[in-house]
Amino acid sequence: MSLGLLAPSALGLMVLLGLPVLAHLTRQRPTDRLAFGAMLLVQRLVKRLRRRRSLKDRLLFALRLLAMLLALLAAAGPQLSWTGAVPDFEGSGRVVLVVDTSMSMALHDGGSTLLERAKAAASTRVRSAPDGVRFGLVAYDAAARPLTGELTADKGHVLAQIEALETSLHPGDLRGALLEARRMLEGEPGEVVLYSDEAGAVMVPHATEEIGRLVEAGSAVLPEPVLAEPPRNLTVLDAVYGDGLEGGQVTFRVQSYGPDTAETTCEVRLPDGASIAVFVTVPPLGEAEARVTVPREARGGVASVRCEDPDLPLDDTRWFHLPQVGASRVLVVDGDPGDTPTQSEIYFLERALSPWGGLKSGVALDVVSPKGFDRLDRDVHRLVFLANVADPVALGPALREHVRRGGVVVVAVGDNVTPERYAEALGPVLPAPFRRIEALADRGEDPVPLALPEVDHPLFEPFARGGREGLARIGAWRVMTLEPYADGGDVHTLLRYVDGMPALVERRVGQGAVLVWTSTLDDGWTNLPFEAAFLPLVQRLVSLYGGEALGTVLRRTAVVGDTVEVELEEGVRAVDVLGPLGEPVRFSQSGSSVLLTPDRPGAYEVRITDGPTLAWVAVNLDTEESDVRRTHSVARAEAELVPELFTRHRDLALPALMGALALVLAAALLALRPGVPA
Repeated sequence: MSLGLLAPSALGLMVLLGLPVLAHLTRQRPTDRLAFGAMLLVQRLVKRLRRRRSLKDRLLFALRLLAMLLALLAAAGPQLSWTGAVPDFEGSGRVVLVVDTSMSMALHDGGSTLLERAKAAASTRVRSAPDGVRFGLVAYDAAARPLTGELTADKGHVLAQIEALETSLHPGDLRGALLEARRMLEGEPGEVVLYSDEAGAVMVPHATEEIGRLVEAGSAVLPEPVLAEPPRNLTVLDAVYGDGLEGGQVTFRVQSYGPDTAETTCEVRLPDGASIAVFVTVPPLGEAEARVTVPREARGGVASVRCEDPDLPLDDTRWFHLPQVGASRVLVVDGDPGDTPTQSEIYFLERALSPWGGLKSGVALDVVSPKGFDRLDRDVHRLVFLANVADPVALGPALREHVRRGGVVVVAVGDNVTPERYAEALGPVLPAPFRRIEALADRGEDPVPLALPEVDHPLFEPFARGGREGLARIGAWRVMTLEPYADGGDVHTLLRYVDGMPALVERRVGQGAVLVWTSTLDDGWTNLPFEAAFLPLVQRLVSLYGGEALGTVLRRTAVVGDTVEVELEEGVRAVDVLGPLGEPVRFSQSGSSVLLTPDRPGAYEVRITDGPTLAWVAVNLDTEESDVRRTHSVARAEAELVPELFTRHRDLALPALMGALALVLAAALLALRPGVPA
């Protein structure tokens, strides 16, 4: 706010302020008079009267002086100016309505959303406009959408387009909207009426240049802010899984953009549908951190955190990746149960996977006979052990499908195994066909030991520091030989005996795998169960291969509207993409990659058609749009570019003149009182 003068030269008349001074000086009595005789009594009376007269004289002097000062200021033309006011709607006849439909406009305030209020205000402006005014309508979120194409006098069409507006899940691009409005005005002057909450830290600053171009073209941006008083919103900023008690913990942060302390209930939902609730208190304009403990076993995939917030529900959920917690349940097919538990083919395997009993190892075993194989659940049992199963022919189709869909089968042989049966059941997925049982050494002799493996394979990482020698103490007396095969491609020999005979061979089949241990899991052909390396080797095998498709499932994060690229493995052609509700989602393929542009938040799955999962994509909203506070103003930005457009003036000449006349009248009335000289 500032005070200016239209005629500053009139201040030269200030010399006239000396007139009241001279008038009062000429009224003073001589000071050299001498009192005598009875006049002394009169002198005392005169002093009392002079004291009263002096006070009144000063008041009269002040009134006359102020009256003269105000009269001179009125002559100088004083004017009061201030900025910040929104320009009046001038009714130029060319009007573009720009409506913000970004996510923050879904904020609830007073029983309605900000967008509903904006639509009502825009509709009222159209209805109240004189006939002949041409309107254009531009809606914007991440992109500007000209809904009328050009200016039109058809109010019904414009009103229908306004009524159809809905909020999106995207941030707002005000710059693009003003650019579209300028194009609609075709370079001619007009008015751009903006309905927006002006929320966020970047929307208005990014649009400043475009505001300047509109002003240069003779147009004006007339902001009509649609604001919540005060704005409030809660959002989950991030969520991550980490180590902790039980199966680990999920840590997440909740942000408040409101002026009050917020209390909310948050729910962590795991990929298998389990949910964990926690109560969170968030300070005003601050954040709070919360943690929840994950069960010992949890399926991997995309999990979510949702915190209830009635103000802006669209951004209440945050999606994040959760790895496989604990090994998947392992299905063990016991081909030789034995007469007692200790004589069972898988007795030592059970002890290795659950050495302390229960679920303390994080591994859950389902032990069945070949007749109970129908208990295989591909979504639960990623790892299947075949332990000395005599006839797997009936199991073959299910096992091959299991591998093709990303599962893993570990075949351990024994006296029951015949090469022909396995060739018929699993031939297409075996690393090599079985040949025959062969003795490496007599039972009374030392078994033929394993050669030291290379520890760069993930299976042997636990043995990298001093444990590799323990593998060399494992040996076998008998093995199942394999037909000749070549290492490379999908087939890899992970362990050999010192005589070169294969011990553990892997074949990758897409996202699945088949491993063949050419000896037994019990002590029939090998000393494996009695060596210290047995327990860590078996547990490592289960944790590595019992995870999600051998740990090769890709994980991607994205924001709604971003393009996500998922690389496909060699040979993979037919894929599907499923959305948050399991519905098919449109995508494109570029070379060996899948390109996906998600239009809403949630968990997206890229998978081989009728096969295993290739990638999980966790999609969230842009957190900048969750900040519903107004940190920048379009009016302020425009005022800095064109101050005169947002400046208001108040002429103070007439009020000053009226004030001078009032003071003159007051002085005259005071002078008419008895005892006061004129």
